[in-house]
Amino acid sequence: MDTGKVILIAVIVFVPAALLWGLFLSRSRGTRNPASILGIPRAMRPAAPDDVLEDRRLTRIQAGGVLFTVVLAAFIPLYWFPEKTRQDAFQERFDEGAIEAGQLIFAAPPPLEENLSPQQFKADERALALGQACANCHGAPQPIGEEADENTAAGGIANPAFKDPVTGNIVNYKAPPLNNVFQRWDEEVVRFTIERGRPGTPMPAWAVAFGGSMTPQMVDNVIAWLKTLPGNNEPPPELTDCDKPIDNYRCGREIFQARCAVCHGPEGQGKEDPKLTDTAVRDPETFEYIQGPTWYQGMALWKGDVQHLPENLHYYTIMNGRRFAFMPPFGEAPSSGIPIPLYPLTDDQIKAVMTYERTL
Repeated sequence: MDTGKVILIAVIVFVPAALLWGLFLSRSRGTRNPASILGIPRAMRPAAPDDVLEDRRLTRIQAGGVLFTVVLAAFIPLYWFPEKTRQDAFQERFDEGAIEAGQLIFAAPPPLEENLSPQQFKADERALALGQACANCHGAPQPIGEEADENTAAGGIANPAFKDPVTGNIVNYKAPPLNNVFQRWDEEVVRFTIERGRPGTPMPAWAVAFGGSMTPQMVDNVIAWLKTLPGNNEPPPELTDCDKPIDNYRCGREIFQARCAVCHGPEGQGKEDPKLTDTAVRDPETFEYIQGPTWYQGMALWKGDVQHLPENLHYYTIMNGRRFAFMPPFGEAPSSGIPIPLYPLTDDQIKAVMTYERTL
């Protein structure tokens, strides 16, 4: 609330109150009657006779009551009509602050240089306090004050490198893009993932309740910022002539690359990619640069890996997903207490994806 509104409210409310209080004090200091001197409570004193009560005093009291009723009736609308505007403005400022804070939380804190002046430290203090370095894995945020582009939170390789707890191998673990995460998931699962992490992956638990460093308000702020990214307000890429697939293999491949490869890998390799890559990563223990295979968070579907699923189970897995096992639903299944996906596939499209996946 700006200073002008504060002064206006003070004038309207407190000045009349002060005047009335002063009037009361001045009148109460007048000649005191014997009952008052003796300390007899007012309720136990003899009442004034009718000729006094019904004289000009009664008229003055009634006139004062009417006057203050009129003043109150005028004040309430004058205060209430701009109240919605004030509340909306406050909510807008709160939302803007939440988005700005979410961007700072997502970003890595700036380096703290030696011999930093107090002025420079003050300028970076908020970013230093909030930065949780989500961008180290999921891709950099846009600079403060600039609009997001296609590279904002576009995913990347987990940093530091991930060591497979079973084999001990160092791998390039593909962190998914978050600039389109709401094309795949609803807010409940996004919040669940941030708060609790994904066991067996480089994604740690971030919520304080689960051993992390982010308060519930910080999680809210990150989600608020993610919702502003363009990809989270747009549908997935358009498919070419695949609304009613005729060529199941071609359409299945196109749908797979557009909707499924982000988790399962472009070849459906999941965590079974044996090839060395050109991406250099650091060993988390020796800090030496190495090369390793690229892993994706989804299960492997290539080389017949998906054949262990009967066709009906394969179909229902794509249709219904595996909630909190991080497989989103892709079909408009009957309501089962979870949100229907924003961009569902048709029954024919799901069968086309099945056809393609079973040929990998």
